[in-house]
Amino acid sequence: MTTEPLNPDALAEAGDEDLDSRPGVQRVTEDMIYAHVTGAALPPESARPFAVWLDAEWYSWNEDGAQTVGTVLAGALAYWRGTA
Repeated sequence: MTTEPLNPDALAEAGDEDLDSRPGVQRVTEDMIYAHVTGAALPPESARPFAVWLDAEWYSWNEDGAQTVGTVLAGALAYWRGTA
């Protein structure tokens, strides 16, 4: 389990070695997602399944590598809640 805090302003990984090696790209884990959304955005009962799902789908939310971690999270949360 990582102890690094999630940085919403960091560039998000895209699943492309060249894009992901740029300065300022943050590797986000399932545990980081869970810690970030629990309580503030989702209850724990929904936060864990959300974190598992988003960890598996992360790259599909940032295929071009232009999104920040916060943008990926906001879009995924809106989709998860059915408000996208």
